[in-house]
Amino acid sequence: MKRRWRGIAGLMAALAILVAPGLSGAASIEQWASTVIGYSSQYSYGWHGWSAGNALGTPDTFGYGDYESAWAPLYDNGTLEYITLGYVTPVYATGVLIRETWGNGFVYQVDVVDTSDVYHTIWTGTDTSLPGTPVDFTLTWAATSYLVKGIKVYVDTNHNLGTWEEIDAMKLYGDTTSAVPLPPSLLLLAPGLLGLAGLKRRLGKKA
Repeated sequence: MKRRWRGIAGLMAALAILVAPGLSGAASIEQWASTVIGYSSQYSYGWHGWSAGNALGTPDTFGYGDYESAWAPLYDNGTLEYITLGYVTPVYATGVLIRETWGNGFVYQVDVVDTSDVYHTIWTGTDTSLPGTPVDFTLTWAATSYLVKGIKVYVDTNHNLGTWEEIDAMKLYGDTTSAVPLPPSLLLLAPGLLGLAGLKRRLGKKA
C-alpha cells in the first residue's frame, strides 16, 4: 500500500510542475537584426548612407530627421516599399520593435519569415507612431508555432509627402523553446490527485 501511495505522490509532484504557471520551459530573448534578407529599394548602395545595411544592429539614429545612419527607400513618395532583416537565433516569435526616425507612422504590414523561407503575415493595420521624435513602434502577438528567422516590414512612402520614411533598427522578440499545452484531461486529473493525497494524509494522522 505504501508503494502505491508513493507512486501517486510522485505523479502529483510531476503534475504540479507541469501545471504551475510560468514553468513552460520557454526562454525569452531579444535580438537586433544581423543580416539583410531583402528590400524593395534603398537610397544608396553598399554600406553608404540610407542603405538597407543601416537598419542592422542596435539603434544609432537618435535625432528625428533625414539621417544617413537609417535605411530609406529610393523614392520619397508614390511607392510601397519593404525591408526584410534576418536574426542570428530563430525563435517562436512574440513581437517586433521597429525604430522609426523620419516620416513616422508608415508601417502598414509586418510578415515573419520562418526557417523554411515561408512568409506569414502577422499584422496589418494602422501605425500609430507620431512625428517629431524617433519612435519604437512595437507590436506583440501570441508566440508563433514555427521558428522565425526574419522580419519583413512594409512601408507606405505616401504616408508623409514631405519626408522620406526611414527605419533605424528592428528588434525581434521570441522564445527559443515552444511550450506544449497539456491535454485537458491531464489538467482535470491533477486537482483530484491532490485532493486524494490530502485525504490520505489526514487518514494517516488519525491512524
